[in-house]
Amino acid sequence: MTLAAVSQPTDQEIELPAAVAAEAPEPNPLRALAQAMRGRWKRAIGLGALFGAAAASLGFLSGVQLYESQAILRVFPQESNILYATGDASVLKTFDSFVKAETTYVASHPVMSRAAASLGPLLPDQVEAPSASDLSGSIQIKRSDSLIVLKTKSRMPDFARQKLDAVVASYLALKSEAETARSEVRLSELRTREEELVKRLSALRKTQLEVGGEFGQNAITKAHIEKIAQIDGLAARKAEVAATLAALESNQGGATADTSDEEIMRATLLDRAMADLNFERAKLISDLEGFRKGYEGTSNVRFKRLEAAKIKEIEVIETALADRREQIKVLGQTGALTDASAEGDDTSADEIRTLYAKIEGQLETARFEARDLNRRRIELDQVEQDIDEAQDLLEETRRALEVIRLESGRSLPGYAVVMSPASQPVDPVSDSRKMMAAAGLGGGGFFALALMLGLGLSERRVRFAESLTSIEHRVPVLQVSAAPSDDTHAADLLRNELQLHPLRKPRLVGKAPVIAVTRAVSGESTDLARALAASYARARMKTLFIEADIGEDSTSISANRWRSFLTCGTKSPKAQQCKLGSWELPRGPARNLDDTGVSAPMVRAALDKVTADFDVIVISAGSLKDRLASQFVLSAADVGVLEITPTDPKSAVVAQVDRLDGLPRNGSVVAMRNALLGDPWCAVRT
Repeated sequence: MTLAAVSQPTDQEIELPAAVAAEAPEPNPLRALAQAMRGRWKRAIGLGALFGAAAASLGFLSGVQLYESQAILRVFPQESNILYATGDASVLKTFDSFVKAETTYVASHPVMSRAAASLGPLLPDQVEAPSASDLSGSIQIKRSDSLIVLKTKSRMPDFARQKLDAVVASYLALKSEAETARSEVRLSELRTREEELVKRLSALRKTQLEVGGEFGQNAITKAHIEKIAQIDGLAARKAEVAATLAALESNQGGATADTSDEEIMRATLLDRAMADLNFERAKLISDLEGFRKGYEGTSNVRFKRLEAAKIKEIEVIETALADRREQIKVLGQTGALTDASAEGDDTSADEIRTLYAKIEGQLETARFEARDLNRRRIELDQVEQDIDEAQDLLEETRRALEVIRLESGRSLPGYAVVMSPASQPVDPVSDSRKMMAAAGLGGGGFFALALMLGLGLSERRVRFAESLTSIEHRVPVLQVSAAPSDDTHAADLLRNELQLHPLRKPRLVGKAPVIAVTRAVSGESTDLARALAASYARARMKTLFIEADIGEDSTSISANRWRSFLTCGTKSPKAQQCKLGSWELPRGPARNLDDTGVSAPMVRAALDKVTADFDVIVISAGSLKDRLASQFVLSAADVGVLEITPTDPKSAVVAQVDRLDGLPRNGSVVAMRNALLGDPWCAVRT
């Protein structure tokens, strides 16, 4: 039988140039994302609802209600009205810098450390005490003019207030300790000096008691004056006795010193009178000295008068003493003391010498006592001067201490006080449960969407025919159908598409076109090839179907027929008509031939034997991936048909594009069966 096709010149006569391959279109990223999500929206929405509900529940449970507490410290300046009206801008700048420094000090590590330590006993046993860094991070400290505002948030309202109370108390305590330490540094030297002066005064007063004994300086001065008067009297008597002794010795010892009772009584009275006058004189001088001490440094008129009266009294007594001394001298010179008395005993020179020695001893003793009194008076005077100086220095030191104590609080430009203590929060300032639930809902949905998108982008299967857009310019996709491989209607549609498919090279007259059906992956399915052969048979075309897949694992009768047909030599076996209307090769003997023993001349020679007897030859070539003979079948075919399904790996299909485009004479086409319902090409290429 011959083909009912229009006769065309042979390929040996006319050689047409191969069609120029078109450039692949540039990929669109948005389109790639849409393709990745095609057919996955329902699962994405379902997973999004599931994940969103779970994440929203977790978010709501993990959300918290925060309570806010606030405390305010105010810094007052030491200078009055510097915040309102002042002519010294430097004072205001200094105060402003002081406020900034205090704000920084409130947030410092020492303050936070002490506050964190003080919070430990206030917390329950199951709650861990915060560290200094955690406490510093949870408290917001701002400065507003002269105010220091502290704010904090916490899940527990009491803890929020306790945190601020602890920080404020720690700040005030450390500031007080710093001021105390600063004052102590300035006061330590003065306190040491004060202690030294107190010890020195104690030692001086002890020395004063040791020197003065039971007498004070005035008493010692008075005693010294009296002792001086006694010395003067003893000196006068010594002089009188010496004159008497000299007068006796000048008479060559013949005269006696006896005197009458009257003369002796006269001399004795004069001597006693002089002693009384000397005592009175010494008493007046002592009173005068005491009087002057009492009024020292004053210019009182009454004092002047009393002083002049005392001086006149002393002068009168001194004149009387001089008169008495002259009378005694005259008595001695005139020999009144040496006249013999008829009634009295004579006084010898030895007795007078003894009296002289006695008076001289008394004079020395009086002088020694006077020197001792004078020494004590001088020492007491020096001690009293030292005591006065020490008391003056002690008073100055204590005044300096008081000044420092009073000015210690004014050493800084200002001082801080608590204007508003930490408030007790009642209502939460923020509630993150709803926000966390909404975020969880959105995050769950986004996670599901991202998961499905990731699965779509990482998909290695063909899945949708649209994913073959990048290779369609080389291997056209003629049919995308949801029907199975053995569907008759889909086979008829594919037959029509193949008949309308443009040819690269003209078909030989009198030779049947050879259509080779192959698979992208390993498989033994021949349903599409059989259905296509049956479709050509229904179109009243004599069609030969050949099962050419002769792999080692293929033991079907059809495969054995192809083996027998390849090795039959020059003899051409007759085809047998099958029940589907197409023809098949007759059953022949089993031949020892496998996939590796097939060659291209064997395939061409076998096909040349039957091309003149049939209108169409449909060959099931097996998998192009792992069948060596399928390449020879495709090279001898006019058109190759690649059967794919959505489960086929895309890499395997793309890897076979070059072979499918080059092996058959007129190229190859792609037919997708069992396509997914969401495939956009399924509606236009069925």
